[in-house]
Amino acid sequence: MDEKLEKIFSILAPGKPVRSGIDRILEANLGALLFFSSDAEDHLKKGLIHLGFKIDCEFLPEKVYELSKMDGAIILNVDGTKILYANALLNPDETISSSETGMRHKTAEKISVQTGDLAVAISKRRNVISAYYDKIKHELLPENVLFARLNQEITIAQRYRQNFMSLVEYLNLEEAKGEVSLDYVVETLSKGLLTIKITQRAEKYLLELGEIAGSAKIEHEEILRSMPKLVGAIIMDYSSENIKCQRPEEAVDIFNNYSIDTLVKPLEIAKVLGYDIASEDELEEEKLTSRGYRILYSTKLPSIAIKNVIENFKTLPELMKATYDELTDISGIGKRRAKIILDAINKKRKGKDFSLSELNLISDEKDEVDKIRNP
Repeated sequence: MDEKLEKIFSILAPGKPVRSGIDRILEANLGALLFFSSDAEDHLKKGLIHLGFKIDCEFLPEKVYELSKMDGAIILNVDGTKILYANALLNPDETISSSETGMRHKTAEKISVQTGDLAVAISKRRNVISAYYDKIKHELLPENVLFARLNQEITIAQRYRQNFMSLVEYLNLEEAKGEVSLDYVVETLSKGLLTIKITQRAEKYLLELGEIAGSAKIEHEEILRSMPKLVGAIIMDYSSENIKCQRPEEAVDIFNNYSIDTLVKPLEIAKVLGYDIASEDELEEEKLTSRGYRILYSTKLPSIAIKNVIENFKTLPELMKATYDELTDISGIGKRRAKIILDAINKKRKGKDFSLSELNLISDEKDEVDKIRNP
């Protein structure tokens, strides 16, 4: 999130005292211009601010509401905890260009560009709060609209996560049969990366809501705590070149500059993974072997130990054959860590011991997964 937006939300988020005062102004169908000055005295000397009335009192929502009934700007200190002046005239440099048309908004934009401080224009006619900070503009949305958009993003992210986890289960079946196709790897990653991207997109609504975001913030944090690690481990398992990261979450960074529109395109994901694939038919024909990162990171062992195990066994099928003595011979893997790895391997191996009836169900599960791939 942009630091400037964070600054805006730290003062103007719903529930904050300044926002409460602004909401009172809107409810009364009034307009106002607020300027959060970092050096009001210097601006007075230079003529950037022309005095109306000196107030110099602690900020209260009721006070800023009453002062908004007068013409002119209300000057506050930089963090909005004190009201300094009211009925003031702002005189920004006329040579500064502005994209705004109304005088209040034009003045707010220019004064913010000139000083680098926050200015807020409250529109009486449009019932809109426009915040200007340095060279950015952000229109603050009503609380009910913010909650609706936040909940929508979280709901979509949760649906993609559910689809991703179902695809991971099928990926486990494919690994057990030794028939992993690039097709399913990219589909699985697509759902995982979309889950992360959409959840990150919701962050701006969380910041703007501030302390009143509630349970949506918990859901947001939970998704971003668990998903990048699992998605990153899959990337490390199946990229064409062995990506050596300190943490699996870092592997997700190779997709940072890709938009949501790109992340729904299998060929684009395959390209980022390092595969030169010309058509989607080739995705299914390309067979891959896991390196074993996913199973090893599930043990919560240090990355350096996991790296040494991967370098020793190279692939998941070889890792599945590992013995206690072979593991303890690896640098950084003592008796305790060898046992932890073997326990993880045994759990994975149990997943391989399908009965005949279970194997017959795989084709049925594939049909279900095909539905998930296009929710």
